[in-house]
Amino acid sequence: MPYKLLHTLIWLCGIGYGLIPFVRQHRFGNAELSPYLGESYLGSHILISLSLAAAGATLWGGISRWLCTGDYKQHKAQTWMRTTLVGQLILLTLGATDLLSGFQYLLAGLLFCAVIIGCSIAFSHHPTPTRVEILQLRNWLTRPRPWNGPFFIALYALLLWHNYQLVNGMHSLDDTHKLSLFINRMFTQMALTGCLYFVVQLCIDTGPRWTRPWIWVIASTAPIAIVIDRLLHGYWNQTFLGFVNKLGTKGLLNFGTELKGGGIHLTAPAFAGIALAVLAIFCLLTYGTSRIANRLKFRTAPVWMLLIVIFGFTGASLEQAIGKSWKSRRSWMQEYMEFDLQLSPVRPPNGLAKFTAEFREHTWQETTPSLDLSQRPDIFLVFIESFRQDALRPDVTPFFYQFAQDEAQAIGHTWAASNGTHLSWFSTFTSQVATAREASRDLARDNNWPGLGAFHLLHDAGYDLQVHTAKSLDFRDMGCHFFGSAPFSILRQDAPGDPIHGLPTTERENILFSDLADQLESQPSGAHFTIATIDSTHYKYSWHDSFDPPFKEYYPHAFFPSTPTKEETRLIKNQYFNALAWGDHLAEQFCQNLKKYGKYDDSIIIFMGDHGEEFQDHGGWLHVSSLENEQVQSPMLIKWPKSFGRGPAHTEASNLDLLPTLLDYLGADPTTLDTAGRSLLSTSDPATSIITTAQGGVTKEAMLLTRGGYKAFFTWPHYFDGRPGTNLTLTRFLGPDGEIECDSPSAFLDALHTHFPDAFQRFFTHFEAVSPTSR
Repeated sequence: MPYKLLHTLIWLCGIGYGLIPFVRQHRFGNAELSPYLGESYLGSHILISLSLAAAGATLWGGISRWLCTGDYKQHKAQTWMRTTLVGQLILLTLGATDLLSGFQYLLAGLLFCAVIIGCSIAFSHHPTPTRVEILQLRNWLTRPRPWNGPFFIALYALLLWHNYQLVNGMHSLDDTHKLSLFINRMFTQMALTGCLYFVVQLCIDTGPRWTRPWIWVIASTAPIAIVIDRLLHGYWNQTFLGFVNKLGTKGLLNFGTELKGGGIHLTAPAFAGIALAVLAIFCLLTYGTSRIANRLKFRTAPVWMLLIVIFGFTGASLEQAIGKSWKSRRSWMQEYMEFDLQLSPVRPPNGLAKFTAEFREHTWQETTPSLDLSQRPDIFLVFIESFRQDALRPDVTPFFYQFAQDEAQAIGHTWAASNGTHLSWFSTFTSQVATAREASRDLARDNNWPGLGAFHLLHDAGYDLQVHTAKSLDFRDMGCHFFGSAPFSILRQDAPGDPIHGLPTTERENILFSDLADQLESQPSGAHFTIATIDSTHYKYSWHDSFDPPFKEYYPHAFFPSTPTKEETRLIKNQYFNALAWGDHLAEQFCQNLKKYGKYDDSIIIFMGDHGEEFQDHGGWLHVSSLENEQVQSPMLIKWPKSFGRGPAHTEASNLDLLPTLLDYLGADPTTLDTAGRSLLSTSDPATSIITTAQGGVTKEAMLLTRGGYKAFFTWPHYFDGRPGTNLTLTRFLGPDGEIECDSPSAFLDALHTHFPDAFQRFFTHFEAVSPTSR
């Protein structure tokens, strides 16, 4: 077998050797650490796989190269290479079948390497490493050699630009802190660029010649990732790694639906074509830098890159050590939220305090056999997409504003259950905390999508169920999970076969509300539960051609700038306000039709947002990137039948409260239902609202408890898989007068009980502080 083929096979088996612990999910040590992190770590797994593959290929490719040192015929190199290949195949089989796992597998591989080297020296007179060869290793470090200097210099400059933009956008830091942090990032990126040089160089030196272009193709993805990361920070205030992790394998397989749900109307093949074109362009740019390097005879010794790595690591560590003496804990923690990778061993505390917790399972839908309702008025629930609380004002939404002032139940402000539509809808329909959504979806999938239990209970209690939406319900299985095979008499959405399919959003809305008005004329009053949506308020904010928008100056382009000026932000908000004004117009027409057909006074009418919308208030656009007010405060306007009045006033409420409130009015006893929300028809004391998300952006915050101006933010490992955590970290604790500081986890727990006294019984079955010594 030719030497080149043998070397290629050994190199490929080396990749397999590196990947086996990941593929087979090996666990290492008493802590049972594994390179496989879980289902929702697609981005991290790609990086881990590349790293393990590079390490395995470098190790075994290096052994193969060494076996051919000097006269490979005299030293029987091919014999030992065949032996190595056979041993690798045995090792891979043992690892793949879990006969060898964890450290046993790794040590077996290293031991086999040592045996091959020792036997080749002992039995084939292969020269042992001599002083000359050791000097040659030193020479490898010190001998100048060609390198693609323009590529690595450009990459470092791109990293600095990216980090400068991020540091400059951290508005809560003062200028001195920003300068210190940017200096840290200069050192950090210097070390990382040097490390990338060594990875590329070692892969080239130990791999087959034919792999060299592919190594540079992979290296060319680094600047692409930097640019995408910057765009994602600017648009959604989240990292590229976090975005891919959140997307997951399931999201990747349904990428077209994910794009449509985010307001980007591209098919998956079209997006893939664009991605390949971008990769091709960057590969050409990398090739161009290599030609420039050759022409200008760029040369460097690896030892200089090693010194750069050491210098960068030392500088970053020194900055953090000095900063520890003057940076506030909160500001220092923000650095680690903004930048995933920090090289310094000097680190801030990981959160304010840690807790073990178990979320309560509100399974009232499964444990309630039926609803005994004493009355069945018509209920009209209209969702307004991305309706932030402070947009409820007379110059933007005059009808909604007047409706809230004159007819709706008086509620100061409402907290959405999450910052994303699928989570917020789930909590609204079930009065369950949004972290229960993934388990509920898993159960629904296993049972062939029966639809939510709440709808079955309402239907069995005599209600006719209808859905009229201009959106597609394919996103995150919203349609089959929420409505499934539940007995809806009408379920219209943007789907093939419906006349609205493929039309612009505003035209779909026009047709849907017109058809709904015609239906109102003919259907009898009472016992109808109708869900409708206004979706043109979602990015890319639009309104019907026949509508005269109130704000004549608005942003004319489809995509927003990642670093906008104040004027650009104002124009973009105007575009959003115009879309809300169109939605306000649709809602007003709908109510006029209810009055026209004599159904208005006796109906329950609810207009509510699913979440808010951000316009660079905290460094991002849109939603699904934080739990700040702009993204999770959204109006909920409830008009009760005229004979009932407006209902008791509340300073704040939650989407979780809607269902128990409706059931209370209809005659069901809400105290017998184990719901996360509470009835707003009671005059109880102010209650804690809980907001959770799988999409916390760079903050990584997954849960917010809020009551009476106090806020507690939490995160936990794997929060972006959407499931409840058991090991919670308190990241922020705010009151009306600023941050709340305590000197121990138990003191923080006492403060949480003081400011959120009802939360621990309503949302948790277990919540205890973890002392620092027991971590």
